Amino acid sequence: MGTVSQEDRNSSGLRRSPFTVLSPEEIVYLRAEIVAIGADESVFMFNNGRKTGYSDNDDIIRVRYDVFPSQNSTHPRDLMSERAVLAHEYYGHRANRGTPLQNGSWNDEFRASYLAAKNAPNLSDDDRRYLILDAAERAKEHGVSIRYNAFMRRLIYGY
Repeated sequence: MGTVSQEDRNSSGLRRSPFTVLSPEEIVYLRAEIVAIGADESVFMFNNGRKTGYSDNDDIIRVRYDVFPSQNSTHPRDLMSERAVLAHEYYGHRANRGTPLQNGSWNDEFRASYLAAKNAPNLSDDDRRYLILDAAERAKEHGVSIRYNAFMRRLIYGY
């Protein structure tokens, strides 16, 4: 995997187009989702940057239209709600700002989804499950075998 820029710490996937501009009503809605997960609203910028993602350099989370889930995919990364994506960026990437993992690496993205599932308040059971399944997929996509711990098994299988 090549070098990933600071702007590429994101949930990624086949979500909605980041080129669609968020409407004022959508921004109001997303601000309410940010409040729901207990995040600091001041670190979120809307309709800025190339796609939704966290910037270590600027300590901001850029939010584009790709924060919304895909309507045509079955991949857990694409099914996560906008609340789960915001949690991935805030409780995953921002909470681990400046740590030694390479931005955008599979383990950086794994950690972001795992920690969001574990630490973000007010996520649905589905979103926690999608975040854990996304974490597992990040490893699998890079040929890394992981072993599910009790937390992961509970979210995926219910026990």
